[in-house]
Amino acid sequence: MIFTKRVEGEVDYNDGEFAEVKTIGTEGIEKDLWLGTMQIHRPNTDDSAEEFRKRFPVGMVLEIVTTTEITPIIQSSEDVNRLRCETARVQ
Repeated sequence: MIFTKRVEGEVDYNDGEFAEVKTIGTEGIEKDLWLGTMQIHRPNTDDSAEEFRKRFPVGMVLEIVTTTEITPIIQSSEDVNRLRCETARVQ
C-alpha cells in the first residue's frame, strides 16, 4: 500500500548544514497535532551553507508532502508464530 500525506512544518533551527522542522498535521485526525521533527540536510541540496540558511530561514512555514509505502514483513502464520516466540524470549 502506498499513500501520500500533506503536513505543514516550521523551520525551528538551521545552522547551514541541516535544518530542523517541526511538523504539524493539516488533515483528518492529525489536524493541528504536532507530529514530530524532521531534518533537512544541506548535502542533499546543491546549496552552499549560506544559501541553505537563506532558503530555509528559522520561522519559515513549509508545505511538506510525504509518500509512505507499507509492506508486510510477516508472510505466513508460521512467521507470526516464530515472531511471537522470539518476542516472548526477549521479555
